[in-house]
Amino acid sequence: MYRAMIVDDEQWVVKNLLDGIEWSRYGFDIIATETQSPRALQLMQELIPDLAFIDIRMPQISGLELIKKCNELQLDTLFIVVSGFAEFSYVQKCMNLGAIGYCLKPIEEEEIIPLLKKAKERLDERSAKDVPSVLEWIVEDKQEGSERVLKLLSNAGFDAASGLRVVVGLDVADANLLRPYRHLKLSAGGGKSMYIATEEDQPVSLYEHLANSSSTFRGIGISGLFHHVAELKGAIEDAEMAAFQYFITGEPTVLQVGESKGFSDFKQLPAALQNRNLSELMALYDQYEQLFRTGCYQIKHAFFLHNTVLTTIIHSQNHESEKLARYLLVDYERLIERYQDIGELIQDLKRMSGAYLGGMYHQGHFRSESFVAVIEYVNNHYHENLSLQMLADEFYMNRNYISQLFIKHVSQSFTDYLAELRVRHACELLRNSNLPIHRVGERAGYPDAYYFSKIFKKIVGKTPREYRASM
Repeated sequence: MYRAMIVDDEQWVVKNLLDGIEWSRYGFDIIATETQSPRALQLMQELIPDLAFIDIRMPQISGLELIKKCNELQLDTLFIVVSGFAEFSYVQKCMNLGAIGYCLKPIEEEEIIPLLKKAKERLDERSAKDVPSVLEWIVEDKQEGSERVLKLLSNAGFDAASGLRVVVGLDVADANLLRPYRHLKLSAGGGKSMYIATEEDQPVSLYEHLANSSSTFRGIGISGLFHHVAELKGAIEDAEMAAFQYFITGEPTVLQVGESKGFSDFKQLPAALQNRNLSELMALYDQYEQLFRTGCYQIKHAFFLHNTVLTTIIHSQNHESEKLARYLLVDYERLIERYQDIGELIQDLKRMSGAYLGGMYHQGHFRSESFVAVIEYVNNHYHENLSLQMLADEFYMNRNYISQLFIKHVSQSFTDYLAELRVRHACELLRNSNLPIHRVGERAGYPDAYYFSKIFKKIVGKTPREYRASM
């Protein structure tokens, strides 16, 4: 389904369009309606509809100006103009700006259906051509993408030199989260919201505004200030990392990137492992967990802690090093997929350390028949929102036991196996279909287009677009 929006200052026109057309029949969902043009412009920047019905005559911002502004912002929205009989000169101007057609008031179903069909054909053609999204340009990190992003920011009225921030929200319920801060929404997906924003001319900082918000969310991360487009990719990664702070605190958290503790506190850990001092190890883990809970550390420290323990074990297990290396984490998202919170991570590190010191890192006695059912389920449901806990619930098994089954039988962690499985299917779709990149990601199990491009590049060595071009 394509997403459509209705903008008209007369409520009866909005109601007429809503009730008089069977939108889904023609491939559209109405995602928003608005009678105030300034608010409509803001909504369009946030929602980026595929199609918009715009009334030419509206107070404050006319339909003509609205189309101009959306074109300047490169929203890629198609427009159908709603007008009266005496406004044909305005209609012509709108058509010159790229509107695909117009309807006269009062609007009749027979008049609008051919325009809906035309819009759907145009959108289908666009999808087949697979125009890169802004986030794909950022992931590919090429000069052409930087120029496009710079133009987009310029058209939106942003001056990077004055200082911008990236805001990433996870499962945010309020679409107006950043009002009244000037911002530009980047399409992310998968429950993730991503914005470029400025604090200029606002009485309080973005952090204060978001920390005091009444909206519900899982986590919100705010990058440090950046002043050049070249710093945008790093700012996105910083804001994403900060958004995962709920993993540490155990509750919805707003975190702004700033100075944080280094990793020196973890220096004692490898020595305790190498000295095979179990009591010291357990005391260290308890100390780390307490410090995590008090907010001294962030998710990057949890990431470092996990991989430090695994690396130390790997170096001492020559005959198993290749298998164990597959269990190392490669990004924060894998950490979130593997563990529910910092407490579960610490418990797993205690388990691994105890097994290592007892000389039984691989404890054996796995029931192969148990794993056959699990692996078949994962292979058939890879495109769904799978997790170890979901598998544990499905098969009435302990999640740590399932995790061990993957290491034993496929020499990979569950998250790594799932990622490679999804990317393998994505490669097939890229080779054998004309689906847009973000649709390929969705079908492979990655509704977050930015994360899909990142994980694909880490596994394949190329972005999805580069991979398709090389075929």
